[in-house]
Amino acid sequence: MTHQRWVRVGGLVTGFAVTGLLVSGCAGGSAPTSTPSSEAVACDPDADVTITVGERPTPDQTANLEAWENAVAQFEDDHPNITIDDEETKYDVSTFPALLVGGTLPTTLQVPFTDIQSLIERGQAADITTYVENDDVLSQLNPQLKAVTEDADGHTYGVVRAAYTMGLIYDRALFTEAGLDPDAPPATWDEVLDAAATISEETGQTGFIIPTTANTGGWLLTSMSYSNGNLVEEVDGDTTTVTLDTPGMEASLQFLHDVRWEEDAAGANFLYDNNAIRDDIAAGSIGQSLNGANLYNSLVIGRGMPKEDFGLAPFPTGDDPVGVLGGGNIQWFNPKATPDQLCAALEWTKFYFLNRYVDEEAAVTWAEAQVADDLPVGLPEVPVVSDEQYETYLGWIEPYINVPRENYTAYLDSLATATIVPEPAKKAQELYAALDPVVQAVLTREDADFAELLESAQTQVQDLVDAG
Repeated sequence: MTHQRWVRVGGLVTGFAVTGLLVSGCAGGSAPTSTPSSEAVACDPDADVTITVGERPTPDQTANLEAWENAVAQFEDDHPNITIDDEETKYDVSTFPALLVGGTLPTTLQVPFTDIQSLIERGQAADITTYVENDDVLSQLNPQLKAVTEDADGHTYGVVRAAYTMGLIYDRALFTEAGLDPDAPPATWDEVLDAAATISEETGQTGFIIPTTANTGGWLLTSMSYSNGNLVEEVDGDTTTVTLDTPGMEASLQFLHDVRWEEDAAGANFLYDNNAIRDDIAAGSIGQSLNGANLYNSLVIGRGMPKEDFGLAPFPTGDDPVGVLGGGNIQWFNPKATPDQLCAALEWTKFYFLNRYVDEEAAVTWAEAQVADDLPVGLPEVPVVSDEQYETYLGWIEPYINVPRENYTAYLDSLATATIVPEPAKKAQELYAALDPVVQAVLTREDADFAELLESAQTQVQDLVDAG
């Protein structure tokens, strides 16, 4: 079953599709099934148990690896009945089903927001509802994010450990060079368009462009449609209707058309992938783009962009927005795990990933390790705990904060009233793939017919949705 679930964020409400638990085949054999919460077997918190934990830091991350090993040792001291076998395994959508069927995946590891509903639908995530109810730490988590990990019946299949929204990424140095105020970033599409024109005219650099290949063009066009008033799917019971030919989509394409053809501010590369565009943003040749608001590490740490130049603002708004697309990281639990292993894995999740938000000593230890590895502390993020608890956490790590949070004031302030809308529930990647050529066409053909392009993409994706 699929129905509408309502999520309230900062006083605003939005509805989105949540897919119920269905069991189907997967690569390499049949999918394992999760035990329904109502029939879940209680665990023994004192039972001797071994769990396998993924995402051990690689040897080049010296301080983080040391902190990890110390954490494992401390955890095992605190929980003498639990043994951790750790490994570097990370989630890879291309190998996940076969590894799960083969029994070689860890007991727990991280998966992206984009994939958790598909894993639930295929029976590839453990139902942990019974084990998280009334938990002291988990009860302090941000309730607005919890629905992402739930099925249609409200059963829980993961723990959100990090979250972000989409945002406007901009180069503060280029804004200054163009005579724009980097502390007053654009808030609407008209303002983004004006800033793009000014940047191109005054600096000779690209005023605005987005990646358009490998599904990223469709991903960002979907985000723009949300901002301009329309979702891309409507769900009524078991029926999903793809809605691409909408006013919100047309308004989004009109903006891309205008920045390219009216203002000549989109540069010369209209086939950027997500890596190449990050290279050019970090190099200071692109004034504005759209992406996840968690791009700091990729640009500053990974590509050497001066941290003072990294600008982040709320995703631009159009008329009657339905919300801002969100994402993040969810701790996944293996459906083949025993109840005792699931409870032990939840204890590890709280200890390593969440305790820093609710325990001062854990927060300081994490922050010290980040600083020692020249990694950021204090990044803009959607709090995974309550606002009050998050402010307490910021106070604990304040001496270690090494990012200029004052540069992200507009974004941080926006989180209090943001309506976070998840990605499409059905065939999201296929939908994005169908929209990539639409974005490319608008940026490369001045006479591109919006309605024709959107109708064609809508038919294509609807056929895929109907085929299951």
